[in-house]
Amino acid sequence: MNSFRNKLLQFMQGRYGPDQTFYVLTGIYLVLVFVNVFAQSWILHILSLLIFALTMYRVLSKNIIKRQIENEWVMSRTAGLRKRFMKAKKRYEQNDDYYFKKCPECKRQLRLPRIKGKHTTTCPACGHKFSVKISWGREK
Repeated sequence: MNSFRNKLLQFMQGRYGPDQTFYVLTGIYLVLVFVNVFAQSWILHILSLLIFALTMYRVLSKNIIKRQIENEWVMSRTAGLRKRFMKAKKRYEQNDDYYFKKCPECKRQLRLPRIKGKHTTTCPACGHKFSVKISWGREK
């Protein structure tokens, strides 16, 4: 088994390998394959195979500088989407401890401690007072 690992490492030496674009392309490929399970479209099948081939070509490429430039281009184009996903992930992780509510006046997102009951809060941005009902959380 160790011999196979050494041969694989030797083969990959000098090649670009996986990067963030690899994960983006792999995600697109998996979504297309999943959709094609239901759609049964040969166009989606061909497209998914082309994306898979492009992904493998990039991983096995020896033109490292060109792949880095491609990776920077993809990362700059997907920055907003990745930021939204990270924000949603962070909010999901904090959901047990905090309640998120938009201020009805200025529409700013507020993070309030998740304490069960009806509370009055003041928006720090505009000073508007409003009531919030939290149906589950810690007891007072």
